[in-house]
Amino acid sequence: MAKKKSKSKASKGGAGKGGKKNKGAKAIKPKEIKTGKGMNAMEVGQELVRMFNAGQFTEIEDRFWAPKIRSIEGFGVAMAWDGRKAVRAKNHDWMSTHKIHGASASGPFVGATGFAVKFSMDVEDTTNGQRTTMEEVGVYTLKNGKIIQEEFMYGG
Repeated sequence: MAKKKSKSKASKGGAGKGGKKNKGAKAIKPKEIKTGKGMNAMEVGQELVRMFNAGQFTEIEDRFWAPKIRSIEGFGVAMAWDGRKAVRAKNHDWMSTHKIHGASASGPFVGATGFAVKFSMDVEDTTNGQRTTMEEVGVYTLKNGKIIQEEFMYGG
């Protein structure tokens, strides 16, 4: 009969979590994330904020939107528009019933696949004359220096 060893598993060299050896398991390695060629997330984000604060709204679209951009509106709307034509129509529809008295962007807050920007706008709904200050965060995903998705999130 074989004699049991008195050493605990936790005291063995190379023991993993909980003192158990992970025999034959491959080491878990992270994968590098790339957004392709072109401007990186920091560069696009900084330029978008600069252009927004200069009032260059359509120039942002022309310069940074991918042809197949997806635009997602947040809580309360929860809808998506796909492609430049549809997203431009969405923006045009909103602008046709709203007057912007002031707007500013701050950020960018940069991640591995894109960036976020905080927007503050003094807006008047021209259908009822109601004026409000609205804040939202835009989260942008990039590929090859172009925005492939934008999602707008509103304050609760």
